[in-house]
Amino acid sequence: MTITGTIESIEYRNTAGHEKKVVTLVPDGRQRAFVEFRGRRMDDLDTYKENDEIQVAVTLEGKISKNSGIQYNNLVAQSVTGC
Repeated sequence: MTITGTIESIEYRNTAGHEKKVVTLVPDGRQRAFVEFRGRRMDDLDTYKENDEIQVAVTLEGKISKNSGIQYNNLVAQSVTGC
């Protein structure tokens, strides 16, 4: 699956030693998609900044929290290209 949109923000997160960058992507001016870049994929963002238009290939990763039982759907980046 691919998502094309404008970068609203790029945020670095480190939770319990798990590093990632979360890109807030605005595909159509109203909605937002939060795409996670993990591991070596974080370096793929070095050439992009806010307001750049990009296309991201993502996979869906569904999880259920072991502690709370809450269900999550994550968009995990596989590749990124400029438009």
